[in-house]
Amino acid sequence: MAQRRVDLEEFFHPDGVAVIGGVDRAQTEDALRAAMDSRWGQGNWHLVNPKGGSIGSVPIHETVADVPGPVALAVLSTPPAACAQIVDECGAVGVRYALVFSSGFSEVGPEGAKLEAELGEAGLRNGIRIFGPNTNTNAFEPVPEVPGLRGGKIGVVTQSGHNGRPIVQGVHFGIGFSRQVPCGNEVDLEVSDFIEYFAYDDDTAVIAGYIEGFRSADKLRTALEAANAQHKPVVLLKIGATDAGSRMASSHTGHLTGSDAVIDGLFEQYGVVRVRDLDELLETAALFAKLGPDVGEGAGLYSISGGSSTLMAEAAELAGVSAPELAEETQKKLHRHIPRYLAVSNPVDNGGTFIITQPAEIRRQVIRDIDDDPVVGYTVIGITGAVPSMSDPLGDDIVALADEVDKPIIATWNSFKVDEVGFDRLVESGIPLFRSFRGCFAALSAYHRYQRHRSTFRVRPPLLAAVPKAAEAALGAPVSDTGAVLRAFGLPLVASDVAASPDDALRAAERISLPVAVKICSADFPHKSDAGLVVLGVDTLDGVEQAAQLILDRARASAPGAAIDGVEIQQMVSGGTEMIVGVTRDPTLGPAVMVGTGGVFAEVLADTSVRPLPLDKADAYEMIQSLKGFPLLDGARGRPPADVDALVDVIMATATLAAALDDRLAELDLNPVVVLDRGQGAVVVDHLMVLAVGNPVDG
Repeated sequence: MAQRRVDLEEFFHPDGVAVIGGVDRAQTEDALRAAMDSRWGQGNWHLVNPKGGSIGSVPIHETVADVPGPVALAVLSTPPAACAQIVDECGAVGVRYALVFSSGFSEVGPEGAKLEAELGEAGLRNGIRIFGPNTNTNAFEPVPEVPGLRGGKIGVVTQSGHNGRPIVQGVHFGIGFSRQVPCGNEVDLEVSDFIEYFAYDDDTAVIAGYIEGFRSADKLRTALEAANAQHKPVVLLKIGATDAGSRMASSHTGHLTGSDAVIDGLFEQYGVVRVRDLDELLETAALFAKLGPDVGEGAGLYSISGGSSTLMAEAAELAGVSAPELAEETQKKLHRHIPRYLAVSNPVDNGGTFIITQPAEIRRQVIRDIDDDPVVGYTVIGITGAVPSMSDPLGDDIVALADEVDKPIIATWNSFKVDEVGFDRLVESGIPLFRSFRGCFAALSAYHRYQRHRSTFRVRPPLLAAVPKAAEAALGAPVSDTGAVLRAFGLPLVASDVAASPDDALRAAERISLPVAVKICSADFPHKSDAGLVVLGVDTLDGVEQAAQLILDRARASAPGAAIDGVEIQQMVSGGTEMIVGVTRDPTLGPAVMVGTGGVFAEVLADTSVRPLPLDKADAYEMIQSLKGFPLLDGARGRPPADVDALVDVIMATATLAAALDDRLAELDLNPVVVLDRGQGAVVVDHLMVLAVGNPVDG
């Protein structure tokens, strides 16, 4: 069912809740009312159990049809085999939502998956939106308010109820949350629905999530577009970043994209901040929530020892966070209070005893002086050890200055000993607080990257999806002519011809003109160079004939059963930079285009960038410029600049082909694409097409 945003507002604020299933009849009426009122609203809930009865004056209705008054939400804690029937019963009385707490569905195997499918079908036929199954009611638990909250709140959506709990326990660090939503098995409502909900929720400033997988590409893009339109940063811990789950592929493209590169490409398109563990998720989302937008770059680093200052500076540089040298005038001000043998250029080292010996006003003036420097966008104060004589006063200073100075103060408490007054004071201040320098500067790096790219967030129009008649004819031939398919989409293939015999190869070379490359033409040899079935730079007709015979003999000897069409005689392209462009297919996000440093070492270098469709020319330029090999195209070490615009055209033609063929195309590998000097274009030298059904089609 299509999700309307207003639906979820009603889901979270239902007019009437039926709690169906197990009832703890041993509890007192007062305990029951206290628990239910806090979650569902005073007087807004009803108990349903086929045995009926009551708990004190609270009736237990035998069926949902017996409940007086309206019921918008049913909460099911019933055996999984009964859930679909209960949803039917709820549909008969106009219930619009069902939260299925019950487990025992697809998470336990095929039988459970069948029950889950039946549950989903029951929701569809009754027009009931289903949350879960295999979830809990955390979405309705009130999250404790943080006194004097600094900044905005975080909306949390997770595909693991338990992994959501340590995130919202960040309230103990002075971090505010609007709501925690554990999605369970997502038979209907899914994480993307709730990302979109949080995007329009006035009580949510930042969206954070623990994600195991996405179900709908369209819903995900709609949700991320909404978050960008409403200026809500999205910070996600998306598991599955290793290649352990990637499938084997015939093409270089399939090998190089791995199991998760397409997700990374989508996140690049929409500015999603990706983190790698729960601590980083909490701290990074909290930084965004507490800082808000438009905090300037430039970290002023302040600590109580030279060693700590060195660690801070190194962590900042490794994360790509700028810590510029403070102005000479600022350094003079600092040395009025800090001994001249201590470094104050940035980082600023106060030597430790300064905290013990100086009065509060002097201590605080040093922080003010750092904050006032024009190159400083914020001050990071590193507390690397719980030493009450120093960490307690520093905590007091931060509380006093947090609202006074013009630029943000950020702190790290690099100690496991948190039962200290100084730590409590940092939490009380409400400033961004980290447990390590690495976490602090990783979050700041992500924050600055998001701010720099925020103006580029955009909705990408769909690509033209028509298949040219010439391409359809080539695909429909008894042996698909993939070269004709590529040319029909405007891809610049090098001149070539297929010869069935050495004599035919000689005549083909005469037509194309020497020098030429001679290659096996067979889908059974997807990596021809690796098999020794390519001879380059053949500059005589006798040499062409000999090379053709050699390659045919070698291919037949190495794979007697291979289907061999002959040899391909191909125009040699001299000079230029070898790149690879390809298409792979993600099970959820669909076709994706990859560009990388190419040639025979493409897989060794593994220097690639990937974007799912739809993409635009700006994406193509960003992909190219993100490559480690980009300097080769940009004129490094005296090389002439390459025709990057022509490479962009190849990427866009490839994207158009992928959109038009859609699920008919499994993979496409253009390698190498030789990018010539600026203004001279690019040429596709070799290609491999893998259709969704059947064998790879070689070109």
